[in-house]
Amino acid sequence: MSEEIFPHGPIPKFSPRNSRHRRLFSSHYAAPYLLTTFTNAVWLEKRPDELDALLGPHQELVLANVEADKYLVGRTPDDEMERVEKLQPAYYIPSDRWVYDDTMTDAEQLEEIDRCMDGTREVFNRIEARYDLPTQVIPIAKGWKHWHFERGQRTFEDLGLSYCAFDVTQYNSINMVLEDVHRLIEVIGPDGVLLIGKLSPDHLRRCPPEVVAATGVDHWRKNSQTESGRFSRELYRFWAVRAYAAISSAQTRLDHFGSQSNVRIHG
Repeated sequence: MSEEIFPHGPIPKFSPRNSRHRRLFSSHYAAPYLLTTFTNAVWLEKRPDELDALLGPHQELVLANVEADKYLVGRTPDDEMERVEKLQPAYYIPSDRWVYDDTMTDAEQLEEIDRCMDGTREVFNRIEARYDLPTQVIPIAKGWKHWHFERGQRTFEDLGLSYCAFDVTQYNSINMVLEDVHRLIEVIGPDGVLLIGKLSPDHLRRCPPEVVAATGVDHWRKNSQTESGRFSRELYRFWAVRAYAAISSAQTRLDHFGSQSNVRIHG
């Protein structure tokens, strides 16, 4: 699978209800992909005219069911399909669940990974059966251990999916991110990975070449603001060029890292 088929490069995670975000990214050629969360997307669902005004002909919406646990509790494939049907995003990341290192047993981790994969299968099959939907599914790889990724690999292979997302939003160590990303690649062997939560060019340069896309908030926001606090489309363009170059120049090998004691969250 070519990285051009699925999202590649830096992808801003934005809030649709924020008018400054909309003005910054509307039809911006340096932002071919825009990502928002399932919950934030309800604002666009209720305002289809705003969605039409936001996206230029070269831009595509990535909708991610990847957010805080309090939003995920009780969410069903029916809920997911309802939003996908109304927004018709180009890409959808379905059925996220939580997998924690320090508060869950192996059995509990396995249960949540299986629930994530079961939801992914159902949403994928329902979208595939709808010829009127332009949406492509990006599965999320859950966990950090070999057996975590092996559990998901079965679903990816069955569905013929070779591009995946990986959420490192709350990781507090880039070394841990790199360790887990390399383990994911070793086990699943994806053609492309969308890294959720890391957009620092310095960090992206250290990622393996399979990381072809990354999304986040803090770095694009900080690098797009003028001294007065306004967002500048030109400043965003300069930053996006640097971030894209960082992803394109990613390392091919991971140096040895010592043992880590940090907690993984949403891994």
